[in-house]
Amino acid sequence: MPLTYKGQVASAVVNGEFKLTLERDGITMTAPLDAYFVPFADVTAFEIRDYAIQFKTGADSFAIVRLGRLTDAFFDELYAAYNAKVRASMFVQGTPLFKVRGEYLYTEDGVTARGMALIEVYNDCVLILPQDDGARRVPLCFLSAIEKGGFELALRLDTGESYRFMKLGYDAAPFAECIEQRLYDLRENALKAVRELDGALNPAQLSAIAKLMPEGAAAPLSRLYDIAPSFVAAVEDRIAASRVADEYLAFKEICDPMRVCVGMKSGLAGEDSENVLWLIAPGQKYGTAVVELATAEETAAATFIYHGFTDWDAFRRKLNQAMEAIGFKREVIRLPDDELTRPDYADMAMAVRRNRALRFVRSHFTGRVIHSSPERWKRELLTYLAEE
Repeated sequence: MPLTYKGQVASAVVNGEFKLTLERDGITMTAPLDAYFVPFADVTAFEIRDYAIQFKTGADSFAIVRLGRLTDAFFDELYAAYNAKVRASMFVQGTPLFKVRGEYLYTEDGVTARGMALIEVYNDCVLILPQDDGARRVPLCFLSAIEKGGFELALRLDTGESYRFMKLGYDAAPFAECIEQRLYDLRENALKAVRELDGALNPAQLSAIAKLMPEGAAAPLSRLYDIAPSFVAAVEDRIAASRVADEYLAFKEICDPMRVCVGMKSGLAGEDSENVLWLIAPGQKYGTAVVELATAEETAAATFIYHGFTDWDAFRRKLNQAMEAIGFKREVIRLPDDELTRPDYADMAMAVRRNRALRFVRSHFTGRVIHSSPERWKRELLTYLAEE
């Protein structure tokens, strides 16, 4: 049972003494003749100041006073409940391997944000949890640089985003060590997956391909072929035995087959195989692409279409990052903005607001081609991708 507090609430929509209950999805305020619920999905910032709890939504601001000795306890529980909702929206599971509080500075697509936050390390990401809607999930598999110095640590992604952590004190060293250990594990897992697919690779080839194809990331066949033609042959053999065999043949007819990108993702729900294949293929029309997953899930039984981007390689990298961030749950990509306002899609709406790569991919999503008959699927696909 969640704890219940009592305090004086002041806002544009409610005023007076209310019982306050912090629940999984938000704050419930009740009075003998009134009640109000504030979803965490709507909260943009909160703080404790002058013995008052203040928080904002997109449409209102709330001040809670007269909590007495429970002021700090209420704020701590509010922060914890809000963070739990944010973790769920970012598809973060499990217990953090390391926690530290410090200052962060991140730059994404030229936009910079700075503040204090709880910072957590998980198996596949670093999570930044400030007291506002600026939380970020930093995927470890796409790190291209890590810099240590003093009581600071900086991370850079292969898509150009940078994340700097400061004022970490003596936690800086163990924080960096925890991240480095996870990187070791991720690289080892990538080596294992590549080696299982093509046991004939020499150490240099194995290392180069594993770097191009961290867990879940799709890499261009042309770059893989330049490293080891045998690996591309092994990938195509795996595709030929998968659910996307016919789709891959169609993609090869529509575009340069060496521009097709292939990735392997393990642990997808409902799949027996250790690694599920997925494909990104560019169309003949400028700025078009399709994405196909070799899974049996209902949402995957369709080809996703994208258009309107100008840089194929940048699109591929952003798509990789977005898919990793949502655990390959493509419903987050296809839902229109008006549906994201529904309470049952609150987690997805929070994910979209906190991930620039996901917003980029959503902005270029055009539609889906459902897998009905092979002939109809191919005909509809050509209308999207082929030159007229």
